Amino acid sequence: MQSASAAYWGHWLLIASGLLLFVGLSFYLPPGWERLELPQEADTLPAPRWEGPPLLARVPRPLRSLSQKVFPSGLDSLSPPGQDAPERILLIGDSMIEWFRLRLARWCREAGYALYTVIWPSSNLVWWGSSDTLTSFIRRFNPTYVLICVGSNELFIPAIHKRRPYLRRILTQVEPLPYVWIGPPNWKEDTGINDLIRDIVGPDRFYESRHLILERLSDGAHPVPSAAYRWADSVVIFLRDSALFPLSFAGTLSSDRIARPHYTVLLEPHGP
Repeated sequence: MQSASAAYWGHWLLIASGLLLFVGLSFYLPPGWERLELPQEADTLPAPRWEGPPLLARVPRPLRSLSQKVFPSGLDSLSPPGQDAPERILLIGDSMIEWFRLRLARWCREAGYALYTVIWPSSNLVWWGSSDTLTSFIRRFNPTYVLICVGSNELFIPAIHKRRPYLRRILTQVEPLPYVWIGPPNWKEDTGINDLIRDIVGPDRFYESRHLILERLSDGAHPVPSAAYRWADSVVIFLRDSALFPLSFAGTLSSDRIARPHYTVLLEPHGP
């Protein structure tokens, strides 16, 4: 019994002595001895890149600093400026209309019309068709005519026919007001968005912009200001001469200076 007890305590004494020896010697070990460094394998694989066409048009710099004008909450009943104009035109769209609206505003002012603009950057048929945003602004501005410029962010969407219900919901919010849909100014061939819109709204309510040759900003998508002005001029000619519900515009402008719409609203660039 005594020998067993002695062996037990002898075992623990041996362990304790080993620990004391290790701690005592640790002060004399090299500084980096206790650090274990695993071998590093160089990352030779390149970062994945999207090689296809752009899926979403980037918002050009000037639009980011555009001042936002919004009716204060609870004041929707206030009449916006220009309500006594013979035509009150509501232009809604994505970031493509930033410079376009300024030239259109000049045409409208010379014709005595009021122009209200709602810019929703990066928007598409889904955003407009799944919300009451358009209905809300129609109530606020009480337009007599609506111009829609949506579709640039859907140029390369596969199975574009799935956007048909959203397009119809947009038109449900607009009708029975006269309207014209301004097609996206393609920078590359699309997957069918232009054909889809034209087939639903009809050729006399659709201005096809995709064949215009427009100089682009550095992003390759948005027209430069001078090109956007020419785009607006061509749309005005369509509205005057070819639209189902024509608008009266002069043959030329008395001044090439741009103008500002009576009211511009810039929405947050994300979905509803």
